[in-house]
Amino acid sequence: METVGRRVRVRDAEGERVCFLSGQRAVVGDRVAWVEARGEGGKIVRVLDRHNALQRVGSNGREQLLAANLTGLVLVQSVGTPGFRPALLDRYMVGARAEGLEVIAVLNKVDLGVPAEVVTALALREAQGLRVIHTSVAAGVGLTELAALLAERTEDGTWAFVGGSGVGKTSLIGALLPDQDVGAIGDVSEYWGTGRHTTTRSVLFTLPGGGEIADSPGIRNFTPAGVTTETARLHFPGLEEVRCLYRDCLHREGEDGCAAVDACPPELLQSYRQLLDEMLGATPTI
Repeated sequence: METVGRRVRVRDAEGERVCFLSGQRAVVGDRVAWVEARGEGGKIVRVLDRHNALQRVGSNGREQLLAANLTGLVLVQSVGTPGFRPALLDRYMVGARAEGLEVIAVLNKVDLGVPAEVVTALALREAQGLRVIHTSVAAGVGLTELAALLAERTEDGTWAFVGGSGVGKTSLIGALLPDQDVGAIGDVSEYWGTGRHTTTRSVLFTLPGGGEIADSPGIRNFTPAGVTTETARLHFPGLEEVRCLYRDCLHREGEDGCAAVDACPPELLQSYRQLLDEMLGATPTI
């Protein structure tokens, strides 16, 4: 399913059609029930139960549903401009793990050269079980490896490509699906140092071996929704197995009997505490 505002492209055994939303909002990956609507193609009357969902807290403090019924996330970041943001990667990992989703991290545009601090940051997260692939569409690097990983778990599932604007999500999808029109490829805003929002809709593409890829608009900030201050530590990389003196320890600085300082790498602990402070009402940091 593809969404553009309140219009939805629905795919079934007989083909595709454009439907209009009526009531409950639908997102890419949803399974829906629809009826014929004269002059409109169709009307969605019900969104079927979701077995998982990717959600974030928007700038207005409300939960925003991004995609549903996913197999996993492909978290795309890049070197150069826009720059690599490890804390953003951590937050996507929390949101994915809370929903039981698999995660693949892609460092794109590696033909530009990978700074040592980026190598270190990714290695730290690889040590916590994150799968990392280095890619470059321009140089043809890592594309075969990425396609193979997606093929391991396609079946009828959907992999959502997520990340900021300008990191190369659509370019990667275009390289993986050379026979399909994947839409506009964007450039990077010189003024803001961030990508232009060339992908303004959520779109599903079919993988040759089965399953689907979802391309989505770039998101610069991500605070996972559906995760509480009590559960964030259970999904944060490096903190899942930490056992403190008190079971309700949030691993904040100065907490009595907290074992996180000794058990968790300092960079990951700092990233976690930034997220926790934001969830507790502090000013967003990323």
